[in-house]
Amino acid sequence: MNTKFLIAVTTCFFVSLSSSVYADEFLDACLKIATARDLKITVAQEQIELAQSRVTSSIRSFFPQIMLQRRFSKGKTKLGEGTGGYRDEEYNSEELGVRAIQAIYEGGGSRGGYKYNRLMMDAAKYNYTKTKEELYTKVKLAYYEYLTLKMEYLALSRAYEKVEKLYLKTQVEYKARAISELDLMESKTFRDKVTNLLNASRVNLDFATKKLVEIIGVYGLEDIPATVSAELPTDMPGISFTLQDCVSFVQTNNLDVKIAKIQIEMADTKIKINRAKVLPKLYLDGFYGRSGEAFTTIPLELTASWNISAKMSWGLWGNSLNASYSTDKTEPATIVDASKRVETTTFDIQLSILDDLQYFVDAKESSIGKKQTISELIDILKNSRLSVEKTYNEYLISLNNAKTLRQEITLKERKLALMQKRNDLYEVPTVSLMEESWQYAEAISSFTRAAYTNHASVTELERLTLMSLR
Repeated sequence: MNTKFLIAVTTCFFVSLSSSVYADEFLDACLKIATARDLKITVAQEQIELAQSRVTSSIRSFFPQIMLQRRFSKGKTKLGEGTGGYRDEEYNSEELGVRAIQAIYEGGGSRGGYKYNRLMMDAAKYNYTKTKEELYTKVKLAYYEYLTLKMEYLALSRAYEKVEKLYLKTQVEYKARAISELDLMESKTFRDKVTNLLNASRVNLDFATKKLVEIIGVYGLEDIPATVSAELPTDMPGISFTLQDCVSFVQTNNLDVKIAKIQIEMADTKIKINRAKVLPKLYLDGFYGRSGEAFTTIPLELTASWNISAKMSWGLWGNSLNASYSTDKTEPATIVDASKRVETTTFDIQLSILDDLQYFVDAKESSIGKKQTISELIDILKNSRLSVEKTYNEYLISLNNAKTLRQEITLKERKLALMQKRNDLYEVPTVSLMEESWQYAEAISSFTRAAYTNHASVTELERLTLMSLR
Protein backbone atom coordinates (compact mmCIF):
# COMPACT_ATOMS: atom_id res chain seq x y z
CA MET A 1 0.00 0.00 0.00
CA ASN A 2 2.86 2.37 0.81
CA THR A 3 4.48 1.84 -2.57
CA LYS A 4 1.24 2.57 -4.38
CA PHE A 5 0.95 5.73 -2.32
CA LEU A 6 4.42 6.87 -3.36
CA ILE A 7 3.72 6.18 -7.02
CA ALA A 8 0.48 8.15 -6.79
CA VAL A 9 2.36 11.07 -5.24
CA THR A 10 4.92 11.01 -8.02
CA THR A 11 2.24 10.82 -10.69
CA CYS A 12 0.60 13.93 -9.28
CA PHE A 13 4.01 15.55 -8.80
CA PHE A 14 5.21 15.42 -12.42
CA VAL A 15 3.06 16.42 -15.42
CA SER A 16 3.45 18.20 -18.71
CA LEU A 17 5.51 21.41 -18.61
CA SER A 18 3.43 23.15 -21.23
CA SER A 19 0.30 23.01 -19.10
CA SER A 20 1.92 24.03 -15.83
CA VAL A 21 4.48 26.67 -16.69
CA TYR A 22 4.25 28.20 -20.11
CA ALA A 23 0.47 28.47 -20.20
CA ASP A 24 0.17 29.43 -16.55
CA GLU A 25 -2.77 31.73 -15.86
CA PHE A 26 -1.43 32.48 -12.40
CA LEU A 27 1.85 33.78 -13.84
CA ASP A 28 -0.04 35.91 -16.37
CA ALA A 29 -2.13 37.40 -13.57
CA CYS A 30 1.02 38.12 -11.54
CA LEU A 31 2.61 39.95 -14.48
CA LYS A 32 -0.49 42.07 -15.14
CA ILE A 33 -0.91 43.09 -11.50
CA ALA A 34 2.80 43.86 -11.05
CA THR A 35 2.88 45.95 -14.23
CA ALA A 36 -0.17 47.96 -13.18
CA ARG A 37 1.21 48.69 -9.70
CA ASP A 38 4.90 49.25 -10.36
CA LEU A 39 5.88 52.90 -9.92
CA LYS A 40 9.01 52.60 -12.07
CA ILE A 41 6.91 51.64 -15.08
CA THR A 42 4.61 54.62 -14.45
CA VAL A 43 7.62 56.95 -14.32
CA ALA A 44 9.08 55.39 -17.48
CA GLN A 45 5.77 55.99 -19.28
CA GLU A 46 5.73 59.62 -18.14
CA GLN A 47 9.30 60.01 -19.40
CA ILE A 48 8.08 58.98 -22.87
CA GLU A 49 5.35 61.63 -22.68
CA LEU A 50 7.91 64.22 -21.55
CA ALA A 51 10.20 63.29 -24.44
CA GLN A 52 7.28 63.64 -26.86
CA SER A 53 6.65 67.13 -25.49
CA ARG A 54 10.28 67.99 -26.18
CA VAL A 55 9.94 66.78 -29.77
CA THR A 56 6.82 68.89 -30.23
CA SER A 57 8.62 71.90 -28.79
CA SER A 58 11.58 71.43 -31.15
CA ILE A 59 9.22 71.18 -34.14
CA ARG A 60 7.70 74.49 -33.08
CA SER A 61 11.12 76.18 -33.47
CA PHE A 62 10.95 75.70 -37.27
CA PHE A 63 7.93 78.02 -37.54
CA PRO A 64 7.81 81.79 -36.97
CA GLN A 65 7.17 83.16 -33.53
CA ILE A 66 4.00 85.26 -33.62
CA MET A 67 3.27 87.93 -31.01
CA LEU A 68 0.32 90.28 -30.63
CA GLN A 69 1.72 93.57 -29.43
CA ARG A 70 0.06 96.63 -27.91
CA ARG A 71 1.89 99.55 -26.36
CA PHE A 72 0.32 102.65 -24.82
CA SER A 73 2.09 105.57 -23.23
CA LYS A 74 1.14 108.96 -21.82
CA GLY A 75 3.36 111.92 -21.01
CA LYS A 76 4.06 115.62 -21.18
CA THR A 77 6.00 117.79 -23.57
CA LYS A 78 6.98 121.44 -23.50
CA LEU A 79 5.87 123.67 -26.32
CA GLY A 80 7.44 127.03 -27.05
CA GLU A 81 5.26 130.17 -26.96
CA GLY A 82 5.58 133.35 -28.88
CA THR A 83 6.93 135.35 -25.95
CA GLY A 84 9.82 132.93 -25.57
CA GLY A 85 8.27 130.93 -22.73
CA TYR A 86 7.27 127.27 -22.58
CA ARG A 87 4.12 125.51 -21.53
CA ASP A 88 3.40 121.86 -20.67
CA GLU A 89 1.16 119.89 -22.98
CA GLU A 90 -0.01 116.31 -22.36
CA TYR A 91 0.06 113.74 -25.15
CA ASN A 92 -0.94 110.08 -25.78
CA SER A 93 0.92 107.44 -27.81
CA GLU A 94 -0.31 104.01 -28.89
CA GLU A 95 1.00 101.17 -31.01
CA LEU A 96 -1.01 98.08 -31.92
CA GLY A 97 -0.06 95.25 -34.27
CA VAL A 98 1.50 91.87 -34.94
CA ARG A 99 5.19 90.96 -34.61
CA ALA A 100 6.79 87.89 -36.20
CA ILE A 101 10.29 86.47 -35.78
CA GLN A 102 11.54 83.80 -38.17
CA ALA A 103 14.88 82.01 -38.12
CA ILE A 104 16.33 81.86 -41.64
CA TYR A 105 19.52 79.96 -40.88
CA GLU A 106 20.83 78.65 -37.56
CA GLY A 107 23.77 76.56 -38.67
CA GLY A 108 21.82 73.32 -38.20
CA GLY A 109 21.11 74.03 -34.53
CA SER A 110 17.35 73.60 -34.81
CA ARG A 111 17.64 70.41 -36.84
CA GLY A 112 20.19 69.10 -34.36
CA GLY A 113 17.91 69.93 -31.44
CA TYR A 114 14.99 68.18 -33.13
CA LYS A 115 17.09 65.06 -33.81
CA TYR A 116 18.44 65.08 -30.25
CA ASN A 117 14.92 65.18 -28.82
CA ARG A 118 13.80 62.39 -31.14
CA LEU A 119 16.69 60.27 -29.90
CA MET A 120 15.68 61.09 -26.33
CA MET A 121 12.20 59.82 -27.06
CA ASP A 122 13.58 56.59 -28.56
CA ALA A 123 15.79 56.16 -25.49
CA ALA A 124 12.77 56.73 -23.24
CA LYS A 125 10.82 54.04 -25.10
CA TYR A 126 13.69 51.57 -24.77
CA ASN A 127 14.00 52.46 -21.10
CA TYR A 128 10.28 51.76 -20.64
CA THR A 129 10.66 48.36 -22.29
CA LYS A 130 13.77 47.65 -20.23
CA THR A 131 11.98 48.59 -17.00
CA LYS A 132 9.07 46.33 -17.88
CA GLU A 133 11.32 43.42 -18.87
CA GLU A 134 13.29 43.74 -15.64
CA LEU A 135 10.03 43.61 -13.69
CA TYR A 136 8.87 40.59 -15.69
CA THR A 137 12.18 38.86 -14.93
CA LYS A 138 11.83 39.54 -11.20
CA VAL A 139 8.24 38.27 -11.18
CA LYS A 140 9.09 35.15 -13.19
CA LEU A 141 12.06 34.25 -11.03
CA ALA A 142 10.03 34.73 -7.86
CA TYR A 143 7.17 32.72 -9.32
CA TYR A 144 9.33 29.80 -10.46
CA GLU A 145 11.04 29.73 -7.09
CA TYR A 146 7.69 29.71 -5.31
CA LEU A 147 6.24 27.08 -7.65
CA THR A 148 9.16 24.65 -7.43
CA LEU A 149 9.42 25.04 -3.66
CA LYS A 150 5.71 24.49 -3.27
CA MET A 151 5.88 21.30 -5.30
CA GLU A 152 8.98 20.21 -3.44
CA TYR A 153 7.31 20.78 -0.09
CA LEU A 154 4.22 18.86 -1.19
CA ALA A 155 6.30 15.89 -2.36
CA LEU A 156 8.54 15.92 0.71
CA SER A 157 5.51 16.09 3.00
CA ARG A 158 4.16 12.93 1.51
CA ALA A 159 7.58 11.29 1.51
CA TYR A 160 7.88 12.21 5.19
CA GLU A 161 4.58 10.51 5.92
CA LYS A 162 5.92 7.39 4.22
CA VAL A 163 9.21 7.45 6.18
CA GLU A 164 7.40 8.16 9.42
CA LYS A 165 5.27 5.04 8.96
CA LEU A 166 8.37 3.02 8.20
CA TYR A 167 10.06 4.41 11.30
CA LEU A 168 7.11 3.36 13.44
CA LYS A 169 7.37 -0.06 11.85
CA THR A 170 11.07 -0.31 12.84
CA GLN A 171 10.14 0.50 16.42
CA VAL A 172 7.70 -2.38 16.41
CA GLU A 173 10.34 -4.62 14.89
CA TYR A 174 12.85 -3.52 17.53
CA LYS A 175 10.44 -4.32 20.34
CA ALA A 176 9.90 -7.71 18.74
CA ARG A 177 13.68 -8.09 18.66
CA ALA A 178 13.55 -8.50 14.88
CA ILE A 179 16.17 -5.76 14.39
CA SER A 180 19.05 -4.45 16.46
CA GLU A 181 19.35 -1.15 18.27
CA LEU A 182 21.83 -0.07 15.61
CA ASP A 183 19.19 -0.63 12.93
CA LEU A 184 16.71 1.39 14.96
CA MET A 185 19.18 4.29 15.30
CA GLU A 186 19.87 4.12 11.58
CA SER A 187 16.15 4.27 10.78
CA LYS A 188 15.83 7.31 13.06
CA THR A 189 18.69 8.96 11.16
CA PHE A 190 16.89 8.44 7.85
CA ARG A 191 13.69 9.82 9.36
CA ASP A 192 15.58 12.88 10.66
CA LYS A 193 17.18 13.50 7.27
CA VAL A 194 13.79 13.58 5.56
CA THR A 195 12.51 15.80 8.38
CA ASN A 196 15.38 18.24 7.83
CA LEU A 197 14.66 18.33 4.10
CA LEU A 198 10.99 19.02 4.83
CA ASN A 199 11.74 21.78 7.37
CA ALA A 200 14.21 23.48 5.03
CA SER A 201 11.66 23.30 2.24
CA ARG A 202 9.01 24.87 4.50
CA VAL A 203 11.28 27.77 5.46
CA ASN A 204 12.29 28.39 1.85
CA LEU A 205 8.68 28.20 0.68
CA ASP A 206 7.55 30.76 3.27
CA PHE A 207 10.27 33.18 2.18
CA ALA A 208 9.56 32.60 -1.52
CA THR A 209 5.89 33.35 -0.87
CA LYS A 210 6.73 36.63 0.88
CA LYS A 211 9.11 37.62 -1.91
CA LEU A 212 6.53 36.91 -4.62
CA VAL A 213 3.88 38.93 -2.76
CA GLU A 214 6.27 41.85 -2.31
CA ILE A 215 7.36 41.93 -5.94
CA ILE A 216 3.79 41.77 -7.27
CA GLY A 217 2.55 44.36 -4.79
CA VAL A 218 -0.36 42.50 -3.19
CA TYR A 219 -1.20 41.68 0.42
CA GLY A 220 -1.37 37.96 -0.20
CA LEU A 221 -1.60 35.33 -2.91
CA GLU A 222 -5.37 35.26 -2.39
CA ASP A 223 -5.48 38.71 -4.06
CA ILE A 224 -4.40 37.15 -7.35
CA PRO A 225 -7.45 36.06 -9.39
CA ALA A 226 -5.97 32.72 -10.46
CA THR A 227 -4.91 29.44 -8.91
CA VAL A 228 -1.37 28.19 -8.64
CA SER A 229 -0.57 25.05 -10.54
CA ALA A 230 0.33 22.15 -8.23
CA GLU A 231 2.30 20.36 -10.91
CA LEU A 232 5.86 20.08 -12.09
CA PRO A 233 7.14 18.74 -15.42
CA THR A 234 7.99 15.16 -16.17
CA ASP A 235 10.92 16.52 -18.15
CA MET A 236 12.57 19.84 -19.00
CA PRO A 237 12.36 20.80 -22.67
CA GLY A 238 15.33 22.45 -24.33
CA ILE A 239 15.44 25.70 -26.26
CA SER A 240 15.67 25.82 -30.02
CA PHE A 241 18.56 28.31 -30.22
CA THR A 242 22.30 27.78 -29.98
CA LEU A 243 24.75 29.85 -27.97
CA GLN A 244 25.83 31.63 -31.14
CA ASP A 245 22.20 32.54 -31.86
CA CYS A 246 21.80 34.02 -28.39
CA VAL A 247 25.01 36.04 -28.74
CA SER A 248 23.79 37.47 -32.05
CA PHE A 249 20.44 38.33 -30.46
CA VAL A 250 22.27 40.34 -27.80
CA GLN A 251 23.96 42.50 -30.43
CA THR A 252 20.66 43.30 -32.14
CA ASN A 253 18.00 43.06 -29.42
CA ASN A 254 19.60 43.71 -26.04
CA LEU A 255 18.06 46.86 -24.57
CA ASP A 256 21.25 48.00 -22.86
CA VAL A 257 23.01 47.80 -26.23
CA LYS A 258 20.21 49.70 -27.97
CA ILE A 259 20.22 52.43 -25.33
CA ALA A 260 24.02 52.72 -25.51
CA LYS A 261 23.90 53.08 -29.31
CA ILE A 262 21.28 55.81 -29.01
CA GLN A 263 23.41 57.59 -26.42
CA ILE A 264 26.30 57.57 -28.89
CA GLU A 265 24.04 59.17 -31.51
CA MET A 266 22.91 61.72 -28.94
CA ALA A 267 26.51 62.56 -28.06
CA ASP A 268 27.35 62.96 -31.75
CA THR A 269 24.31 65.18 -32.27
CA LYS A 270 25.30 67.27 -29.26
CA ILE A 271 28.71 67.84 -30.87
CA LYS A 272 27.00 69.06 -34.06
CA ILE A 273 24.72 71.35 -32.06
CA ASN A 274 27.74 72.86 -30.34
CA ARG A 275 29.53 73.32 -33.68
CA ALA A 276 26.51 75.21 -34.97
CA LYS A 277 27.36 77.96 -32.47
CA VAL A 278 30.34 79.05 -34.60
CA LEU A 279 28.18 79.38 -37.71
CA PRO A 280 26.26 82.60 -38.42
CA LYS A 281 22.59 82.69 -37.50
CA LEU A 282 20.18 84.83 -39.46
CA TYR A 283 16.75 86.01 -38.30
CA LEU A 284 14.02 88.21 -39.68
CA ASP A 285 11.99 90.34 -37.27
CA GLY A 286 8.96 92.15 -38.62
CA PHE A 287 6.11 94.25 -37.24
CA TYR A 288 2.96 95.47 -38.90
CA GLY A 289 0.16 97.42 -37.28
CA ARG A 290 -1.05 100.89 -36.48
CA SER A 291 0.48 103.58 -34.34
CA GLY A 292 -0.07 107.20 -33.51
CA GLU A 293 0.77 110.05 -31.17
CA ALA A 294 -1.25 113.19 -30.40
CA PHE A 295 -1.96 115.77 -27.76
CA THR A 296 -4.72 114.86 -25.35
CA THR A 297 -6.74 117.78 -26.69
CA ILE A 298 -6.74 116.15 -30.11
CA PRO A 299 -8.43 112.78 -30.90
CA LEU A 300 -5.80 110.06 -31.28
CA GLU A 301 -5.74 108.68 -34.80
CA LEU A 302 -3.73 105.53 -35.58
CA THR A 303 -2.05 105.13 -38.92
CA ALA A 304 -0.32 102.22 -40.65
CA SER A 305 3.09 101.43 -39.25
CA TRP A 306 5.58 98.68 -40.03
CA ASN A 307 9.19 97.74 -39.55
CA ILE A 308 11.41 94.91 -40.62
CA SER A 309 14.88 94.00 -39.44
CA ALA A 310 17.48 91.40 -40.31
CA LYS A 311 19.61 90.17 -37.43
CA MET A 312 22.75 88.11 -37.39
CA SER A 313 24.61 86.51 -34.49
CA TRP A 314 27.90 84.72 -34.88
CA GLY A 315 29.90 82.86 -32.28
CA LEU A 316 33.57 83.43 -33.05
CA TRP A 317 35.32 80.83 -30.87
CA GLY A 318 34.70 82.45 -27.53
CA ASN A 319 33.66 85.84 -28.89
CA SER A 320 30.30 86.82 -30.31
CA LEU A 321 29.34 89.14 -33.13
CA ASN A 322 25.87 90.63 -33.41
CA ALA A 323 24.65 92.78 -36.28
CA SER A 324 21.26 94.08 -37.34
CA TYR A 325 19.78 96.11 -40.15
CA SER A 326 16.29 97.55 -39.77
CA THR A 327 13.85 99.76 -41.58
CA ASP A 328 10.92 101.52 -39.86
CA LYS A 329 8.19 103.42 -41.56
CA THR A 330 5.05 105.19 -40.30
CA GLU A 331 2.43 106.83 -42.49
CA PRO A 332 2.19 110.57 -41.73
CA ALA A 333 -0.46 111.43 -39.14
CA THR A 334 -1.19 113.92 -36.44
CA ILE A 335 1.99 114.20 -34.40
CA VAL A 336 3.27 116.20 -31.47
CA ASP A 337 5.98 118.08 -33.26
CA ALA A 338 7.80 118.34 -36.51
CA SER A 339 10.68 116.20 -35.31
CA LYS A 340 8.47 113.10 -35.53
CA ARG A 341 10.32 110.51 -37.64
CA VAL A 342 8.18 108.73 -40.24
CA GLU A 343 10.98 106.63 -41.84
CA THR A 344 14.22 105.29 -40.34
CA THR A 345 16.99 102.95 -41.48
CA THR A 346 19.42 101.64 -38.89
CA PHE A 347 22.52 99.43 -39.05
CA ASP A 348 23.99 98.19 -35.79
CA ILE A 349 27.03 95.97 -35.22
CA GLN A 350 28.51 94.78 -31.94
CA LEU A 351 31.48 92.52 -31.15
CA SER A 352 31.66 91.06 -27.64
CA ILE A 353 35.08 89.91 -26.50
CA LEU A 354 35.41 86.52 -24.71
CA ASP A 355 31.76 86.45 -23.71
CA ASP A 356 31.17 82.87 -24.91
CA LEU A 357 33.94 80.82 -23.29
CA GLN A 358 31.28 78.26 -22.44
CA TYR A 359 31.62 77.15 -26.08
CA PHE A 360 34.97 75.53 -25.33
CA VAL A 361 33.56 73.84 -22.22
CA ASP A 362 30.59 72.47 -24.17
CA ALA A 363 32.82 71.27 -27.01
CA LYS A 364 35.13 69.42 -24.63
CA GLU A 365 32.22 68.00 -22.66
CA SER A 366 30.53 66.73 -25.83
CA SER A 367 33.73 65.08 -27.05
CA ILE A 368 34.35 63.37 -23.71
CA GLY A 369 30.70 62.32 -23.50
CA LYS A 370 30.86 60.59 -26.88
CA LYS A 371 34.04 58.72 -25.97
CA GLN A 372 32.49 57.64 -22.69
CA THR A 373 29.34 56.29 -24.34
CA ILE A 374 31.44 54.38 -26.89
CA SER A 375 33.50 52.81 -24.11
CA GLU A 376 30.29 51.93 -22.24
CA LEU A 377 28.90 50.26 -25.35
CA ILE A 378 32.05 48.18 -25.70
CA ASP A 379 31.80 47.12 -22.05
CA ILE A 380 28.10 46.30 -22.42
CA LEU A 381 28.78 44.12 -25.47
CA LYS A 382 31.60 42.30 -23.70
CA ASN A 383 29.67 41.78 -20.48
CA SER A 384 26.51 40.78 -22.34
CA ARG A 385 28.34 38.15 -24.38
CA LEU A 386 29.96 36.77 -21.23
CA SER A 387 26.64 36.82 -19.38
CA VAL A 388 24.89 35.04 -22.23
CA GLU A 389 27.57 32.35 -22.38
CA LYS A 390 27.57 31.89 -18.61
CA THR A 391 23.78 31.72 -18.44
CA TYR A 392 23.58 29.42 -21.44
CA ASN A 393 26.05 27.05 -19.77
CA GLU A 394 23.95 27.12 -16.62
CA TYR A 395 20.92 26.28 -18.72
CA LEU A 396 22.69 23.29 -20.31
CA ILE A 397 24.00 22.01 -16.98
CA SER A 398 20.64 22.36 -15.26
CA LEU A 399 18.87 20.75 -18.23
CA ASN A 400 21.17 17.72 -18.12
CA ASN A 401 20.89 17.51 -14.35
CA ALA A 402 17.12 17.67 -14.49
CA LYS A 403 16.92 14.92 -17.10
CA THR A 404 19.34 12.72 -15.18
CA LEU A 405 17.50 13.27 -11.91
CA ARG A 406 14.19 12.55 -13.58
CA GLN A 407 15.56 9.23 -14.78
CA GLU A 408 16.88 8.56 -11.30
CA ILE A 409 13.44 9.24 -9.83
CA THR A 410 11.86 6.80 -12.29
CA LEU A 411 14.40 4.12 -11.38
CA LYS A 412 13.90 4.70 -7.67
CA GLU A 413 10.14 4.38 -8.07
CA ARG A 414 10.61 0.94 -9.60
CA LYS A 415 13.17 -0.02 -7.00
CA LEU A 416 10.93 1.15 -4.16
CA ALA A 417 8.03 -0.87 -5.52
CA LEU A 418 10.21 -3.99 -5.68
CA MET A 419 11.71 -3.41 -2.24
CA GLN A 420 8.28 -2.84 -0.74
CA LYS A 421 7.09 -6.21 -1.97
CA ARG A 422 10.20 -7.90 -0.63
CA ASN A 423 9.83 -6.04 2.65
CA ASP A 424 6.28 -7.32 3.01
CA LEU A 425 7.77 -10.82 2.63
CA TYR A 426 10.51 -9.92 5.18
CA GLU A 427 13.17 -10.39 2.50
CA VAL A 428 14.36 -6.75 2.69
CA PRO A 429 14.92 -4.98 6.00
CA THR A 430 12.66 -2.02 6.73
CA VAL A 431 15.65 0.19 7.41
CA SER A 432 16.91 -0.49 3.88
CA LEU A 433 13.53 0.56 2.53
CA MET A 434 13.78 3.75 4.62
CA GLU A 435 17.22 4.49 3.20
CA GLU A 436 15.89 4.10 -0.33
CA SER A 437 12.88 6.30 0.53
CA TRP A 438 15.21 9.00 1.86
CA GLN A 439 17.28 8.87 -1.32
CA TYR A 440 14.07 9.09 -3.30
CA ALA A 441 13.04 12.24 -1.41
CA GLU A 442 16.52 13.72 -1.88
CA ALA A 443 16.29 13.04 -5.62
CA ILE A 444 12.98 14.92 -5.75
CA SER A 445 14.55 17.87 -3.91
CA SER A 446 17.53 17.86 -6.28
CA PHE A 447 15.22 17.72 -9.29
CA THR A 448 13.23 20.75 -8.15
CA ARG A 449 16.45 22.73 -7.63
CA ALA A 450 17.64 21.80 -11.10
CA ALA A 451 14.21 22.72 -12.50
CA TYR A 452 14.34 26.16 -10.87
CA THR A 453 17.89 26.74 -12.11
CA ASN A 454 16.75 25.84 -15.61
CA HIS A 455 13.77 28.22 -15.45
CA ALA A 456 15.96 30.98 -14.02
CA SER A 457 18.66 30.60 -16.68
CA VAL A 458 16.12 30.63 -19.53
CA THR A 459 14.38 33.66 -18.01
CA GLU A 460 17.71 35.49 -17.79
CA LEU A 461 18.55 34.54 -21.37
CA GLU A 462 15.22 35.92 -22.53
CA ARG A 463 15.95 39.18 -20.70
CA LEU A 464 19.39 39.49 -22.28
CA THR A 465 18.26 38.58 -25.81
CA LEU A 466 14.73 40.00 -25.65
CA MET A 467 13.56 36.80 -27.35
CA SER A 468 11.10 34.11 -26.40
CA LEU A 469 13.41 31.10 -26.37
CA ARG A 470 10.92 28.30 -25.67
